[in-house]
Amino acid sequence: MMLKLAVAIAALGALATSAYFVAKEERARTLADTVRERFGSGEYLAALAAAGELQQAGRTTPELEATIAETARFLVAEDTLKKARQAAEEGRYADARALLSGSEAVANPAFKYYEEAKKLYAQAEALAAGAAHKTAVTISSLEERAAAERARREQLERNKTALEGTLSEKEKTLAESRAEIQAAKEKLAASQKETEVKQAALLAEEARTKALMEQVEKESTQKFFTELKVYRDMAQKGKEQLDAAVLEITAKRDVTALLYLSQGKILLEEARVKTGELKASRTPAAHRGAVDTLLQAVSKVLEAGKHLRNAVVYIDDQGSAEFIAGLEKGKAALSAAIALFPEVSASIAPFVP
Repeated sequence: MMLKLAVAIAALGALATSAYFVAKEERARTLADTVRERFGSGEYLAALAAAGELQQAGRTTPELEATIAETARFLVAEDTLKKARQAAEEGRYADARALLSGSEAVANPAFKYYEEAKKLYAQAEALAAGAAHKTAVTISSLEERAAAERARREQLERNKTALEGTLSEKEKTLAESRAEIQAAKEKLAASQKETEVKQAALLAEEARTKALMEQVEKESTQKFFTELKVYRDMAQKGKEQLDAAVLEITAKRDVTALLYLSQGKILLEEARVKTGELKASRTPAAHRGAVDTLLQAVSKVLEAGKHLRNAVVYIDDQGSAEFIAGLEKGKAALSAAIALFPEVSASIAPFVP
């Protein structure tokens, strides 16, 4: 009798254990389906949450890691598209173009709002190019008018010289022709007056041309600093992700720490590439220092991310030398970057609110 009872208890235990693992496996499959469904429908934040649960359940796979990285990029693309929409609504088409250029929003057809982003980018590109063309045509027209006025002034000067020569000759050889001499003098006076009037008009036109050129330069500088501000904000947002990762590491939450580190790296790499392009092709010599400072800050935050990833490896042994070194070096690099951001902001402030 006791033997039968023991066998029954053992059978019930095995059945309960089997049911537990079946339920756990079913939960994992449900979460995987949720990740795919949410990602496919464009609910990127919900997809990340489900993926995080899978990671905590120990279901990490290369496919899941790739999905998490792509979802994080799409979240950044959503934020970029939102800012580009606002810039376009405010008539800042050059800013909208700079935000979308090279973004995942227009580069990856899998992005939920890819068609909208492509359409907005094409519209911003066309309108920004039209504004630049209109300014170039206006400047060219003013330059042509100024050149024509200068040519007319030179011709008047030559006429004046010729009239003066004629008058001198007549005074020497035709002293008796006082009436003719008087007429020549009056003609010369009228010519001089015309020259003075046209010269005054030319000077006024040159002043207007100079003012327009200064305005164009001011707008070009403001456009440059607007773009630099976009990349500074992107870099600061990446730094904030690393700040959040430090808190998660301290609390021994390795999955969320790695998620923050991954999101921060995506933002920082994009900020580094775009700032490098800005430096290479669109940075005035007088403002190159601000771009270099931002690149240094981004480099420091990326360096911090590498050290913090090393700390995550040893997160369960927070007293180890490896964990302490990784965390302290990461914090030190973040501190160095924090000291550089105000310098970039100070350069931007006089031109962009």
